[in-house]
Amino acid sequence: MSNLLESLRQSFADPVTRHAMLVHFPIAISVLAVPFVLALCIVPGRRAIAYRLVLGVVLFGTAIVAWQAGEAGEAAETIVEARLRTDAARDVLADHASRGEIIPILLAANAGLVGLTLVPKRGYRLGLGIAATLLVFMNAGIIGVTAHEGGLLVHRHGGSTTAATAR
Repeated sequence: MSNLLESLRQSFADPVTRHAMLVHFPIAISVLAVPFVLALCIVPGRRAIAYRLVLGVVLFGTAIVAWQAGEAGEAAETIVEARLRTDAARDVLADHASRGEIIPILLAANAGLVGLTLVPKRGYRLGLGIAATLLVFMNAGIIGVTAHEGGLLVHRHGGSTTAATAR
């Protein structure tokens, strides 16, 4: 167990590895959240209150993890940029970084919209639910594009390790 904890501590010390470890949680949750946000309109009665609270908390927690992944990404940016061999790769990194900056904000906004669906007035709840649904689709799309750019940086442009740049 102590070897595992020591390995995790060392991994979190490196910003590139820390970014890679943290970023997968928001990617997965953004896609998995889509059906749960869509289900907002069909969860009945008292269960709907607990459902909305849990969903809002999960989305807000995901925003916090995404923010931490972004902080690690900013710390890793100069390291990764030094490993990139082409201007095209540097452009992908710039696009990846700029999109990554808005992801925590969008996730937090989505959590807020889900939380606001607790408003007792049906008309407001419906409008906020529709807005939350549209935003969760937008989040999944933006996060998907950003994740794809990250994958390109790692697998095509050799941005993950010094061994990858030797190819």
